[in-house]
Amino acid sequence: MKLSTRSKIFYGGGDFAINIMWQLTVFYLLFFYTDIFGLSPTQAGLVFFIAKVWDAFTDPIMGYIADNTSTRWGKFRPYILFGSVPALIMIILCFTSPDLSQTGKFYWALFTYITFTTLYTIIAIPVGSLIPAMTQDRDERTSLASFRFLGASSGSIAVAVLTLPLVGLFSSPQYGFPIVVGCLAFMGAIFAFLCFFNTKEIYSKPYEKRVGLKKIIKMVFTNFPLHFVVLALLTTWIANNIKQLTVIYFVKYNLQLEAYFSPILLGVILQIMLGAYVINLVKHRFEKKTLFMIGTFLYVFTDLIIYFITGYENFWLLAFIASPGFVGFGMAGVMAWSMIADTVEYGEWKSGFRAEGILNSAHVFVFKLSVGFSAWLAGVILDNTNYIANAAIQSEETLNGLFIMGYIFPSIAGTIAIVVMYFNKYDSIFYKKVFAELKQR
Repeated sequence: MKLSTRSKIFYGGGDFAINIMWQLTVFYLLFFYTDIFGLSPTQAGLVFFIAKVWDAFTDPIMGYIADNTSTRWGKFRPYILFGSVPALIMIILCFTSPDLSQTGKFYWALFTYITFTTLYTIIAIPVGSLIPAMTQDRDERTSLASFRFLGASSGSIAVAVLTLPLVGLFSSPQYGFPIVVGCLAFMGAIFAFLCFFNTKEIYSKPYEKRVGLKKIIKMVFTNFPLHFVVLALLTTWIANNIKQLTVIYFVKYNLQLEAYFSPILLGVILQIMLGAYVINLVKHRFEKKTLFMIGTFLYVFTDLIIYFITGYENFWLLAFIASPGFVGFGMAGVMAWSMIADTVEYGEWKSGFRAEGILNSAHVFVFKLSVGFSAWLAGVILDNTNYIANAAIQSEETLNGLFIMGYIFPSIAGTIAIVVMYFNKYDSIFYKKVFAELKQR
């Protein structure tokens, strides 16, 4: 079944909404904690780690709840409607700076961030579960994944372009951050509502009776296509999360271009979006795993050239060499989401019941753990390389630590992901058989 362009656009709008809130935490929250709120890098990293461990375990719980939900609006969409405003309120509190002791600041950051991530999960798991509920056409799923990626990238653009310039309009970042974050999150909530009103769950199947936890766990552990995709993504997530969390430090201290952070980030995101667009043009010609491997190879190759050959002293050379890598990152991201959607049918084929929420939460579970570990590791590396918050010039040790986090870690992780995906035998021919048998049932 072909979906309308309107449905695709506003489904992408749902990811625009959640990514505004997500990218605010990825790009700026660690920096906010260390350079504005006054936490040490290790404390800030520990906040991320504890919150993400908690957050990871709430994902499968939310997936289970969503799969067992039955309303006239479907299984997933009600959570998008009712979860947006509470999440909006809590992310504002994450960026506030109450006058507390060092211990008080740590617990304030931990409480607000854990609460936000819990509310974020209530929205994000349903948004991610909608693709297989909207269509069973594998090409349409790739198209939806592309719109989702474009929506997510647009949310990243809004955050990248608007946040720091608007914060700079205020007398201090302590006042500017919560106001700007509130405005951006409000815009995200509007798009979450538009996603709710412009999408339909055509293929979501409410359970006639509640499926036991034992059956669900067995279904996840025997879903081998899911294992390949998640294992390939785990390594790349850890490395690229570190890259995202520390990019503001790299631009500020290594490149000495803090004033141009927003346009630099905009350029990066536009190239990632180009990768998502390219995938739509070639999706019929190659296997999904092949496109994932090509995209991953592009950013591994360019990162290695930058680290070992060109360096970062010449910004324009750095930008030129990195460009194909960002396009490749966009390609790999779309393919990952599309392959995750296909594992829903495999799970139904093997187990006899459908569980979009649980399977989506399984890969998000691993993603959240990777974010927590990445933030903790980034904080420890910053501390151990003698990072000094707001120093005009960082030590050579600190600069090299940031360079390694941004380029060597992703290269190693991407190489592992390519090897894992190479052995993934679940191709389009296999899935045609699965879809055909499901239709016969």
